[in-house]
Amino acid sequence: MLDKISETLETGTNFLEFYKLGVSRLKKNDLEFSERYIANMSHFEKVMPHIYENFKNYIPNNKYVYLEESGDLNLIDKQAGCSIFNSNPKELARRRVSSFLKKPKISSLTIARNQVHFSKHVHYCNKMSEILHSEQEKNQELLEAPDYVPAMLMFGLELGYQLEVILDSITVKHLYIYERNPDFFYYSLFSIDWISIFDKFNGDGHTLNFLIGVEPENLLDKYLIQLEENGYFWAPKTYLYTAHRSELNLKAMNEFAETFPRQAMGWGFFDDALMGIAQGLVPQTNRRVAAIPVENRKDLPRWIQDTPVFIVGNGPSLDNAIDLIKEYRESIIVICCGSTINTLNRVGIKPDFQVDVERMKQTVDKFEFLNSDYLKDIIGLTVDVMHPSFYQYFDKVVMGGKPGEAIATLIGTEVANVGYHYANMNNSGPFVANLALSYCSLFGFNNLYFIGVDNGYKDSGSHHSKHSGYYKDGKETGFQSFKNRRGLLKLAGNFGDIIYSTNEMNLSRIQLGSLLKNLNKRKNFSCFNLSDGAKIEGSKALDIDDVIILDEKIDRDVLKKTLFDIRTIAEPDNIRSKTANESLHMSDCLKVIKSLYTSWEFQYKSREEVCQMLWRCHRSIYFLKATQHRYIYDLMKGSFTYAAYYMLSALYSIEDEVSSVNAAETIFSVWQEFLDEMPSMLERAADTIDEGNEHLKNYYNG
Repeated sequence: MLDKISETLETGTNFLEFYKLGVSRLKKNDLEFSERYIANMSHFEKVMPHIYENFKNYIPNNKYVYLEESGDLNLIDKQAGCSIFNSNPKELARRRVSSFLKKPKISSLTIARNQVHFSKHVHYCNKMSEILHSEQEKNQELLEAPDYVPAMLMFGLELGYQLEVILDSITVKHLYIYERNPDFFYYSLFSIDWISIFDKFNGDGHTLNFLIGVEPENLLDKYLIQLEENGYFWAPKTYLYTAHRSELNLKAMNEFAETFPRQAMGWGFFDDALMGIAQGLVPQTNRRVAAIPVENRKDLPRWIQDTPVFIVGNGPSLDNAIDLIKEYRESIIVICCGSTINTLNRVGIKPDFQVDVERMKQTVDKFEFLNSDYLKDIIGLTVDVMHPSFYQYFDKVVMGGKPGEAIATLIGTEVANVGYHYANMNNSGPFVANLALSYCSLFGFNNLYFIGVDNGYKDSGSHHSKHSGYYKDGKETGFQSFKNRRGLLKLAGNFGDIIYSTNEMNLSRIQLGSLLKNLNKRKNFSCFNLSDGAKIEGSKALDIDDVIILDEKIDRDVLKKTLFDIRTIAEPDNIRSKTANESLHMSDCLKVIKSLYTSWEFQYKSREEVCQMLWRCHRSIYFLKATQHRYIYDLMKGSFTYAAYYMLSALYSIEDEVSSVNAAETIFSVWQEFLDEMPSMLERAADTIDEGNEHLKNYYNG
């Protein structure tokens, strides 16, 4: 025992002497490091004053900095009692970067060909996909990092030595630096020359983006702001570099991977945007617009805020909660999601609100199975892209904005002219439960319960409520089947089991969690998940048998009138009076289409040249976002993002650079074919209303 104690003391003494020697070296070289710090901070004050302000009086938590014999800075991890890096941090950085460049980790996305969708967008995307796959089969795969990388996300900065090596080895167009521990960034101001790093990003379209001190769970929200500005199409070809594997970095990496669908899905496309405009501009006499006054905003009375609200989906676990809904029906508000209304009708439950989000006529066809008396007094909640026939089934309908849609921009302008903010229903897709939660956020409901919002299933034979239109006599009707498990995700269940989910179901779950993260900041807000489906972040798992509601019978008429008074307005006259063509300003749209068509100006020979061309296209569209022509940005951004994604995929999956550029050019020619068709599609914009099909009527057991 004494020998071990002596050995420990000797080790500690030796390490202390080692550290003192390192500090002594640092003091001797203090002038060099201080001058570098001053120069770096002066530069940040000019180019990124917010970072300068955050660090001008910064005091690091870890003060155990010293200088290695190699001349590199290093830190002591006090808890571990050892150095964070080895005795030659720069050499270690070179080895790590060299290893990464030979076998880099890259985000990826595969978009399956769609054989049943008849839009022009899907038609041309299928053609681009065929070209991409054909070229990939003919050529060697790109395995090592090329000289020019479109985007890179660094998890961890450490002292900046690895960053220097990376930028000396390759050129990065868009660099995102994530570092949770601000100490590392602070010490990098002494250890590396940030001015020369900024010089590497002085070229047109090269960006340096900082995510310093951001909690892992907030990483994606901050990153998405920068990604939208730089272009979503870079997301599926982003090189992912890990500078150091701390617990927080690993958490951030997991968060990034799990929420990747928010980056790479929901881009929208041209045909859909046109349909949204055509359908949203059809006059409706029973439509109210979800809006908040610019001044004198009011909140719901406390009794309404605290009213229990059941958001009811059509998942298989709904069946276990039917008796619960009936037991408390007079004390709760029931918000019904999509096709769940046929299920509730069958089991004798009438909801207060019916929510639908999809713009296709098939969304509306399910109401034909319902008696008009049943629908009476139910309020419809939807978005501005909704099919116009939706309105005929309800006495009153509230319409909110579908974020990123051209129609939302056009209506928002008219609503602003009468002194209100048009309510954009954030996180309202891809499924109806998402829009239901968005409306709860708008209305100010603080006491929520998810029922049948499963976002998946345990058994492929039980993917919806057994009372739903998906089944008849215990068997599937043929409307939709989930028996093929290929490509399904395995998610953690709300009560601990494994839940099978599709990409879209998982995105719905992620979007619910994203909105709940903000709602949980409200005072007195709570959300309980009674569904025996996938776990939803931000909600509390609660067994149905443990639900106790003590509220008395609520006055629905007063509640609904209050909601209409403080969260909706009558539709402005200008929305009804303008046709689609009048709203679109054809000549302005045609200028943008022509500029995109002619953007491949030269015989490009490198990945960098094509990336720069895509950047110019993106910026020509993106800058419209801050102008009166924002609706053109909303119209064009989706289909352009898909086209750019296919071109970028060719550039960074084929090893030979000339072949990769040629493949991208061939894909661009297909994009030009689509651009050729857009003017005539714009001219017919008012007629772009979905005619539907008989699929639901033939196969849905409503």
